[in-house]
Amino acid sequence: MLFQVKVRVDVTKMAEFGQKLMMGELDRSCICGETHCLKFDPAVGFSVWEAEARVEFDAAFAPWSKYYSEAEIQEVITPLQAMNKLMQQMKK
Repeated sequence: MLFQVKVRVDVTKMAEFGQKLMMGELDRSCICGETHCLKFDPAVGFSVWEAEARVEFDAAFAPWSKYYSEAEIQEVITPLQAMNKLMQQMKK
């Protein structure tokens, strides 16, 4: 399963968060690629995570969540899956 994760970093925890990232103490194995941040609101970041199931995602995301003041998580699909789904809808 793929998840789009949109977060707002809790700036009061930036020092600890940055230290954990630099020391490799946060597991990045579920994150596909890099996190991208908004140019005019750099506390907001977007990334795609992959896990076998939501429960596995939740377990992987939990250590990260304490550094965010907000988090939005939505299941997403690949462009090919989207195209197939749209084509199926058109047939109905």
